Amino acid sequence: MNNLFWKNNIGKDSKYSTHPFISFSKLFEEQQKRVVFFEEGKKGRRIYDLRSNSKIGDSDFQNYSTNFSNHKSVFPFSLLQKKLQLLGFVFLLSLFFSNKTVAQVLPPDFLCVRSDTLIWNIPTNPCGSFNAYEIYFSDMPNGPFNLLATVTNPGQNIYHHPNPTGNTWYYYMQSDFNCVGEPILQSDTLDNQQPEIAIINKASANGNSIELEWTASPSPETSGYIVFRNTSLGTIPLDTIYNGTTYVDNNASPNTQPETYFILALDECGNTSIFNTPHTTVFLTQTVAGCDQEINLSWNRYEGWTNGIGSQEVWFSLDGNMPTLIATLSATDSTYTFENATDLQDHCFYIRSIEAGTGIDALSNEICLVPDLVNAMRDLILRNVNVLPDNSVELTWSWNSNAEIQSVEILNSNANGGYSILDSSPAPMPLGNASSFIDVVSDPVSGKVFYQIQTTDDCDTLVFSNYGSTIHLTGSPQPGSSNFLTWTDFDIENAMVTDYDIYRIVDGSISFVKNVPAGTTTFSDPVDGSNESESNVCYYVVANAEVMLPNGGIEMIESTSNIACIEQLTSIIAPNAFAPQGRNQIFKPFVIFGETVDYQLTIYNRWGELLFETKDIDQGWNGKYKGKIQPMGAYVFHVRIIQQSGREIEEHGVFTLLR
Repeated sequence: MNNLFWKNNIGKDSKYSTHPFISFSKLFEEQQKRVVFFEEGKKGRRIYDLRSNSKIGDSDFQNYSTNFSNHKSVFPFSLLQKKLQLLGFVFLLSLFFSNKTVAQVLPPDFLCVRSDTLIWNIPTNPCGSFNAYEIYFSDMPNGPFNLLATVTNPGQNIYHHPNPTGNTWYYYMQSDFNCVGEPILQSDTLDNQQPEIAIINKASANGNSIELEWTASPSPETSGYIVFRNTSLGTIPLDTIYNGTTYVDNNASPNTQPETYFILALDECGNTSIFNTPHTTVFLTQTVAGCDQEINLSWNRYEGWTNGIGSQEVWFSLDGNMPTLIATLSATDSTYTFENATDLQDHCFYIRSIEAGTGIDALSNEICLVPDLVNAMRDLILRNVNVLPDNSVELTWSWNSNAEIQSVEILNSNANGGYSILDSSPAPMPLGNASSFIDVVSDPVSGKVFYQIQTTDDCDTLVFSNYGSTIHLTGSPQPGSSNFLTWTDFDIENAMVTDYDIYRIVDGSISFVKNVPAGTTTFSDPVDGSNESESNVCYYVVANAEVMLPNGGIEMIESTSNIACIEQLTSIIAPNAFAPQGRNQIFKPFVIFGETVDYQLTIYNRWGELLFETKDIDQGWNGKYKGKIQPMGAYVFHVRIIQQSGREIEEHGVFTLLR
């Protein structure tokens, strides 16, 4: 059911349903006796002056509207309203159209050409009987056109035009009905090619969305547009737009990545244009150079414009104020440094790209940040290097607690140079005034170990502490039952040793030995040969030192060396004679500091015959062999001992058996 439109006497649109066979609304201008039809549909508004069989523009349409209340002839509005009330809507329309009907011969609704087949919708022309649909064609868009075919089946809506050579043809259609004197309208002119591409004008970020605008495809068969976007899964369709040439992608990610779009023109048969030139949005990122009070902007340049980029603009706002233009850049720029940033205030930026020659613009995502400008590392000082009882190494250092650093690295070396990273870890939060680290990898028993602390701040600036090293202690047993100690000097930069304390450990008990002045690096400690527990004595040295702090103060520290254990040399004393039937009835060597893990005693006669063997350090020879006392004379002994340290000791000699 279509609608009858006219202007009522108060200037507002009025409409009533009309006869189902009337395909256009009517407007009557009584004074000029002109009849005007207009149609609004998917192909836009068409307005016709039937007296001249010509189109009129939208701006002229109001001139044809009739205010019926100002005319006394031909259905004044008030009379028409009364008649509608009294006679009924259907009777009034029948009477009206029996006297005033003016018709047009509508063409088929020519939809598209697909695979050399023309497709249309069948028109409704109530003005007369059907004769045929006429198809005209040409190899030029503006003709001349010749009759290609006459379709005499009123229900037929397709026609196949073979095109084996792939020529480009242009077609239009019109209807042949027995409507004498009525104007014959022609369809749109379509070609047999896929729709021409729609040119994207811009892809512009707006918050979390991307706004797309494009120029309509010039192909009249175009009925819609398919919007595509590149994703990690490939190029996928987002939506089909049937009205308009804009689209808002609310599922885009303009704040995390650039987005790339294509537009395909679509006709009623599903034919699509080829992919047009893609357009890629500008994705803006930033980094803060806090130590330089700068914000560095970086972006990918806009892609897709036919004329390329003419210029780029950087826009900035502070703490929510209106954005202002702060820089105009060339088409090739993709970075910008914003200087003199303000600490702890909201900074917002976006890039405006402008196409050369057209002035079309596209916006990047907007980035906002509150820069926390970097507080530099200061006062970094290694205060102590201390070897723990398990021979791991504890480092302690101090720094300014407000320093903004990313990581802390522990550096070590076997000499004061050629440092390597022993450990790297994120900066502790909160930083505090001091920190520590325990090194369980290095071996302070084998030699001196040097350390430094390194920090990396948010500007990738490296700061190094002073160096410090362990005290390396060694010792050796000396003849005459003493242990000789040697250690390396206390060595922490910006610190000075005052003296050393020497400690010994016997059977797990720690005792103070002696305090020696700075500059002393050796010491001899006597041991008690009669005390078996002193066969293995451990030692460590503590350096008492003063560390100069960055603020000029002095801190007393104690730096402990590694633990060094000294095993006394085992001494073997054997008697030179024994009497199996006298006072000394057992021959047994004496082992002094005999902390052994293996012991063997063997005895031979003068002919080399083995008479006795034992691995028990407490067992001696009673002078018997196979149960008989051996004759008086000289015999040979051999003792073999392995100490806990792995040292092997052997002793042999001759003794006399007396009877």
